[in-house]
Amino acid sequence: MARAVDTLEDELGAPMPEGLEVLSAAEMQTLAGLLAAAKARQAQELEQGLEESLNFVPRLMRGPVRKILFG
Repeated sequence: MARAVDTLEDELGAPMPEGLEVLSAAEMQTLAGLLAAAKARQAQELEQGLEESLNFVPRLMRGPVRKILFG
């Protein structure tokens, strides 16, 4: 059980909120997996949105702007 709590807390980036201790270890693992998947989807959509926003930047400036946005 402690391992599932650690996994969930790592995914949350904070101590587990009150009330979630009623979840089983399997449910905590499932929740942690769902959170990880949501974060990955969000990161992908953000990157896609940034790429699409470059269409509004003049072509000559896209390279430097891309460097600024994506590092």
